Amino acid sequence: MGSLKQARNNSKTLCRIRGLAEDLIVTRKGAVITLWSSAGIRHTVFDMNAPHLPGLEYARNMLAALAFCPKARSCLVLGLGGGSVPRMLLKASPHMEVEAVEIDPAIVELAEKYFDIHALPRCRIRLQDAVAFLGRCTSRYAIVMVDTYLGEQFPDQCATREFIMDARKCLLDDGVLAVNWLSGDRRKRDTLLKMIEGSVGPVWQLPGLKSDNILYFASAGRATRPAILSAAVDVQTQIPFENSLARLVRRLEMVSALETRSI
Repeated sequence: MGSLKQARNNSKTLCRIRGLAEDLIVTRKGAVITLWSSAGIRHTVFDMNAPHLPGLEYARNMLAALAFCPKARSCLVLGLGGGSVPRMLLKASPHMEVEAVEIDPAIVELAEKYFDIHALPRCRIRLQDAVAFLGRCTSRYAIVMVDTYLGEQFPDQCATREFIMDARKCLLDDGVLAVNWLSGDRRKRDTLLKMIEGSVGPVWQLPGLKSDNILYFASAGRATRPAILSAAVDVQTQIPFENSLARLVRRLEMVSALETRSI
């Protein structure tokens, strides 16, 4: 979250365009380019001096997916934004291939024009509805990330049993499903977590320290805490930029019967 009014007072507005759910605004301050919604929510923060490091905490925290699937060679990202997560993963793993699905053509246009998404290696972008894409998907991925917010809303169609089962179908046997959650709709969240636990496996959560975002991870391979911690330490040494993967993993908690408990 952030103050769009304050940001616009201190930054240069590069573009304002109508998206599917709201107006989208791109601002720049120094080397930092930010994609905002008209409601004042930051979707992407891109520092041209460190382009592989997402400026938003929740996007950086997505790196924890590699602790669940340390040998991941493929990732499906549902919801593109400015491309922070694909950019980070591609930098972290030189063998990773990313497929990103985005429903809003305005988002894709801005990502290409202001966030250099077209320059990313091994990244394919599909302008398509995530629900329809999963329903027809015949590929399988090591990581499937769900970041499908339209404005401030997590779409109802992405919180159905069919959607989660289709996501599971697209996962490799040892793959991991990751979901970015921000909405305050507790009932929808609880229903979503039940479906993930039933279709994929035990759910782990990683709350933000500086934001309201919570990331949920579910491993089809039934990962254990010792295995996750060990993988995080090993993977961290291979990532070609400073990161906090091991520290992130130590903050993971398991969600069981919709009641969080530290493990």
